[in-house]
Amino acid sequence: MFIVTCVKTTLSAFFYRIGGMSKAEAAKYFPWWPQCLVKSWVRDIGCSFLTVSWAMCLPAIAWWRFILALILTYLALTTYWDKSDNKWKDAFCRKFNWRYPEDNFYLHGLFIGIAYMPISFTWLALGRAVVLSVFMGVLCHVLKWAFFKNVFTQEYGRGGAIIVTLPITL
Repeated sequence: MFIVTCVKTTLSAFFYRIGGMSKAEAAKYFPWWPQCLVKSWVRDIGCSFLTVSWAMCLPAIAWWRFILALILTYLALTTYWDKSDNKWKDAFCRKFNWRYPEDNFYLHGLFIGIAYMPISFTWLALGRAVVLSVFMGVLCHVLKWAFFKNVFTQEYGRGGAIIVTLPITL
């Protein structure tokens, strides 16, 4: 399970970053990666699939719980809880995001963690959601002002944290 977690953590960090890059950045840093796959949905689907597939190694979990967790993780990855052109999404974000209209990585991490709850509905899974929330929020808040102003570090960290925190739920 350790090797699987390491491989999926690396892939998740990569998908999270490639999904946030521009085509010009991707061509510069990852020339071997197809330009047609430099899209935000690569992050959303790739990280969601890796999260749920990690749990498929666990015994006796109903198939519908994997599907529900996949959908919820996908939805959680599609927003940073910031200002949106979609009036429904924007109204929802205004209610919950105390940092509105800025990105709120605390909420982003919390809801990614909560999205895993259909697979592991335990206090440990809730603890993972809190760990993701604090880690993503503090990582981005600290790195925004520290010498690591580069978005690579932030996105690799957030993407990797999604998988590397999964063992907390065991």
